[in-house]
Amino acid sequence: MAVSVKNAGRVISLIVPSARVAHFRRYQVLNEGIGLEQAWQLLQDNLPSLQYEMVATTDALGRVLADTLYASQDLPPHAQSAVDGYALGKNDGNDSEKYRLHDSKPIKEFSLATLEDGQAMAVDTGEVLPLGTTAVIPHEKVIVEGEYLRLLGKVKPGDNIKSAGEDFACNDQLLGAGTLIDPAALGLLAAVGINKVEVVKRPRVAIINMADNIVPSGIEPAIGQMRDSNSPMLKGFISQQGGIVVSLYYLYDIPMSMDTLVEELSTQAELILLVGGTYQNGENDSRLLMEDVGAQIIFWGIPIQPGSHAGAGKLGNCLLLSLSGNPGACAVNYHLYAAPVIRSLQGLPWYCRQVMAKCRNGFPKKTGTRRFVRGKANWHDNSWEVEVLPGQKPSMIRSWLGCNALIDLPPGGGLIKAGEQVKVILLTDYRADLTIE
Repeated sequence: MAVSVKNAGRVISLIVPSARVAHFRRYQVLNEGIGLEQAWQLLQDNLPSLQYEMVATTDALGRVLADTLYASQDLPPHAQSAVDGYALGKNDGNDSEKYRLHDSKPIKEFSLATLEDGQAMAVDTGEVLPLGTTAVIPHEKVIVEGEYLRLLGKVKPGDNIKSAGEDFACNDQLLGAGTLIDPAALGLLAAVGINKVEVVKRPRVAIINMADNIVPSGIEPAIGQMRDSNSPMLKGFISQQGGIVVSLYYLYDIPMSMDTLVEELSTQAELILLVGGTYQNGENDSRLLMEDVGAQIIFWGIPIQPGSHAGAGKLGNCLLLSLSGNPGACAVNYHLYAAPVIRSLQGLPWYCRQVMAKCRNGFPKKTGTRRFVRGKANWHDNSWEVEVLPGQKPSMIRSWLGCNALIDLPPGGGLIKAGEQVKVILLTDYRADLTIE
């Protein structure tokens, strides 16, 4: 099949491999038209395996910890001053408010210094305290009189001292297996001197655009062609969930047969997304392709809107998911099927959170099919609220601008009224606030 692509003012003809539409083998599909929750369970039952890898702690932001880590030393390792002031030793003399000043030393020598009875030493916040320190008094509560220090207030043993092990004692658990490493975890790992950590490998994802009229956004589309908006959107979603896109293909530049491509990608990725071609001319190209390569069909066709023609298969250690080519529906399919898979591969919860929320503006649900409406959720007055966003057609991107939730409307028609309680799947967690390169 010849496809015209206008590039840099030139129109070029590209040959689309015809293997995708000819001589496909057909296999029995046992799970057609099943419920969404059953499809989720089947996906969980068929998750690929994912290995671990060692990375520098500085590169571990947004990664998932493979093993539980324990403290090999106290944190802090030595008693420290909690304020700028003076470390006080014992004072058993007649004048308990008067101390003789010890010679100040560089901080590297503080651990070697010892306060004798009635001595004091100037210290800064966070500095290691000399041996024999019983308390620290802030500098504004003393008067320096030559070689002596006079207290202006009372001080109790232990005042303003950060004890060794106050934060974490030796052998305390630092971070549990399955922890999503955030900036605070990076700080903790640095504090205890852990420079490398074992983490779950990032799930590798390949994307194949199945529609022959889709061209990359950098190419000027000819009449009848469309710029690819799905792949950039999917790559962003995948990165947010901790995955990484390792391959991206369009029909016109595939250098081999489709079945050979899928077979090769199944050894290089844990997940292949087949985008578009879910139902055209009465056929489903993605399903036929899976059958042709001998993939085990997991399920096909879920009675939801949008994106009812989605399906899943497995080839070796790789899941194959068929997503709608309509941008709005494609994103819904991704969040219902691909995002949970990517999260689960890393040991994270299947979904961020499901809540009940008050619908702020209502929605005229016209079909009897279970429907997922794009919305913007927020916590207000001790409860969740959600706003239905404009542009809910499957072909529209508008409803995904600012979207952080899917409103799960059950089967049956009728108007969803403003103020009505609806079930909501939250799509974001604090991973979305991390910068993952």
